[in-house]
Amino acid sequence: MRILMVFAVLVLPDLAGGAFIARDGKAEAVIVSAEPNQYAATELRRYVENITGARLEIVAPGALRNGMLNIVVGGPLARKLAPMEGLKRDGFVLWRTKAGAHEVLVAAGNDDAATLYAVYDIIERFGATFLITKDILPETVRDLRAPDVQLKIESPFPRRGLLISNIYPNRGIWHLNEVKAFLDQMAKMKMNYLQFFWFEHEPWIDFTYRGEHKLLGDATTKETGYMTWRYHYGSQLTKDIEVGREHFRGRERMAPAEFQHVETPEQAFRVAADFLREIIRYARTRHIKVWLCIDPTTLQGNHARFARRATNLQLPFHPILGTHMCPADPVLHEINAERVKALAETYPEAEGYILYRPEMYPDCPDLEDQALFARERGRFDGVLRLWDPYKGYERKPDIVRDSNIGSVHIALKALEARDRVAPRAHIAIGGIGRGYLLPFIDKSFPKDVPFTDMESRAIWTPAGVPMEYFGGMGARERTLVPRMDDDSAMFGMQFNVNLYYKDRMLEGSLENGVAGFAGQLNRARGTEQNTLYLAAGAWRPHLTPKEFYSEYAARLFGERAQKSVETAFATLEENEEYLGWTGAGNFGCCGVIQEVSHAYGFYRQANHFDGPRNWDGFRKSSAKRIEQFEHAAGLLDRAARELRSTEPLAAPRGKAELAYLINKTESYAMLLRTLVAARRAYLAFDDAFRDRKQVGEAEFVRRLDASMEMVRQARRMGRRTTEKFAEIIDHPSDLGTLYRANLFLVTGLELAEKTFENVWNFHHGRDYTRPVEWTRIYHPYPTFAPPW
Repeated sequence: MRILMVFAVLVLPDLAGGAFIARDGKAEAVIVSAEPNQYAATELRRYVENITGARLEIVAPGALRNGMLNIVVGGPLARKLAPMEGLKRDGFVLWRTKAGAHEVLVAAGNDDAATLYAVYDIIERFGATFLITKDILPETVRDLRAPDVQLKIESPFPRRGLLISNIYPNRGIWHLNEVKAFLDQMAKMKMNYLQFFWFEHEPWIDFTYRGEHKLLGDATTKETGYMTWRYHYGSQLTKDIEVGREHFRGRERMAPAEFQHVETPEQAFRVAADFLREIIRYARTRHIKVWLCIDPTTLQGNHARFARRATNLQLPFHPILGTHMCPADPVLHEINAERVKALAETYPEAEGYILYRPEMYPDCPDLEDQALFARERGRFDGVLRLWDPYKGYERKPDIVRDSNIGSVHIALKALEARDRVAPRAHIAIGGIGRGYLLPFIDKSFPKDVPFTDMESRAIWTPAGVPMEYFGGMGARERTLVPRMDDDSAMFGMQFNVNLYYKDRMLEGSLENGVAGFAGQLNRARGTEQNTLYLAAGAWRPHLTPKEFYSEYAARLFGERAQKSVETAFATLEENEEYLGWTGAGNFGCCGVIQEVSHAYGFYRQANHFDGPRNWDGFRKSSAKRIEQFEHAAGLLDRAARELRSTEPLAAPRGKAELAYLINKTESYAMLLRTLVAARRAYLAFDDAFRDRKQVGEAEFVRRLDASMEMVRQARRMGRRTTEKFAEIIDHPSDLGTLYRANLFLVTGLELAEKTFENVWNFHHGRDYTRPVEWTRIYHPYPTFAPPW
């Protein structure tokens, strides 16, 4: 019997020698609970029955059974039988002991949440693996033993969770029951913290300014429940999907079931409020605290017109982020007061509300704002010294300093408004790549205002996240937002465990008193290893990638397949790092893929029938991109071979997950080769025109013919890639990828082919006026400066 104080999660089963819970498919244990319907007790019974077929009886604490193992799930009896005093928040015990003549296993913590974690820890010791998208259960057995242990298990991090937004069609298409399933998985992974982030053009709150409601429909469409951007994302109707439409049953629109019939902004506001209130309520039943996140520096387009707007970002609104505002205008602060009031009144059950400072750096050159900046510059000059590791993202120090003056001023004004309009509301301050500001603003905000910040060497700090910026703030709560996936590479799975380890996100948080994390999650499926590493690391902060992948491979696929799967994971991690943990921008969240948008640019070029113009930049970037993608495709091929070699060896429990891994690895390699093929085709097309005078008309036409066939081949490859991806769709977050694959790789490359084909026809004396319906992707944008 082991008696330990440990940080533990993702442990391998160790059941030898323990008392029987089930033998020959029959119960050999009872569950002892003071509450017959206690969720933790019913979960333990459910999983034991799924694994063994035996259904355990739930009995009262006064009814311990002789000759059976009594599993005490929480309650006063557990405190008498196990040493629970001094446990940290969320800590729990697994404690084999005796109560008189009765055999006992205590699974308990000091509250319901910790007791639930104890039960899930036992279930993991039975061989179950909890992923953010599903359970992977061990093979059915008729005999099951209890772990013969005495353990106190604690986490140094009281906040363990995720941040979800709609920057990619993931959260924005989940039905309510799918969100609840996601929350269930969070609880199983011992997560207790959810940041729910939205952009201002989404319908989660309604409020008025000067009698005018927030306008919906300029940046978003009713086909998405007014949640997802309308520009360059097609119709958002599943009837227009050519490949894999069968996976969208029950979704006529790219929106949750609850939003399928929303026709007006008024309906959207009502449905959204009910939807999110139910998420918050349900999360509380799983001991998950929800914080709602907004950006107080941006407004919806119609309200923004009442105040001064930043001049260096798109107007009348950014199609994704909203309209960036200037800090010295009192109208902005009046509107934010209404916004904070609406937040608190609409969602009083949320634990708090986070005011995120923007990722962008708005510029406000007008006199009033410049006067504000001039007053504060001396105080903010120290920020620029802290900013040094971040210089690669925004290179203009004056803009960095002044923009931060503005965003901090706006947040402080919003905090003042809170005191007037919603004094009981708990406010936190967030940032996106603004870790360098934390030591500075620690002096500006009250200590009861938590800080949270999104950080990654992949985007902001190439030399690594300066975790020391999170330290030295005493009692202030600080949380870190790692990126579970990068929104520039939303087609392939992402393997970022090495990234988190190199950035010292766990050990650095431990050293600097960070309360925990909320990993930004765009796409849940295909990122399970990332979320599980942080969930496990929250209890084992010194967990290395090698240790993690060794345990992960053994749990999912068994010891015979373990080494080969570990090798494949290492190759996938190598590929992720090779592409800069951003996929080198191969399939982004926030615009049309470059291989399609470039063809659209050619279509819009004046007189494109005489060939491309001003393609030097495209030619230069293509050389590097082709080299990167070809090398990455080779790494993916190697990983796929390594995964396929394990098929005869993998344990039955892991067969389905192994098939998924193979499918998504192979389809990712196909994507990269499709993008290479498209670029090579465009370059060959350009070459034909560039060399036309030197080679003569006949050779020019021959080269044009050859390049046209290359364009057609790229289009065929795009469709085959989408078909491959669609072979396995087992979670709603992959539907967003499948929709975009149809839009870009099927429709987009078809439109590119038609665009080039008209030019080709022109030079063959054939009809060159066939319409090319680029509006199938691009919606008209209400400005002369469209965002593509």
